[in-house]
Amino acid sequence: MSEASPPTRRARRDVAAPAAAPGEEIPPPHRDGDEEDGRLATAQLEMAAFGDHLVPYVPPTPKPPRSVAPWALTLAIGALLSSFFWGWLLPLSVVAVVVAIVSVRRPHDSRRIAVWAVVLAALSAVFSAGWLLWGFSQLPAG
Repeated sequence: MSEASPPTRRARRDVAAPAAAPGEEIPPPHRDGDEEDGRLATAQLEMAAFGDHLVPYVPPTPKPPRSVAPWALTLAIGALLSSFFWGWLLPLSVVAVVVAIVSVRRPHDSRRIAVWAVVLAALSAVFSAGWLLWGFSQLPAG
């Protein structure tokens, strides 16, 4: 045989108090938070917390960090366009290569965009270096 579990606070509150004899003082009704169980009125109610009806708490999935691949591609295109006219923007090409490599190594970034950024940034570095080599070769020896 199984014993009946003790009534919860809610069940105790719903039980009618016995009628008082004439001349007896009627005790006040039981309220949540009385000193009987030592909890305040704002304490959490006891509820049945067992069985199949409970849905386990699953924390929300965090948002993935923003992708670096579009920034790498933008830098690479800018570096490539500038390398057609100026060689002194070679550091921009180097920054584009570094950001593109970082983007390739990140698992959630677009691999296709990141690879395009690496190729275009490397090409811009070659063009910029070519401009610089040609420009230094044009200086008078002396």
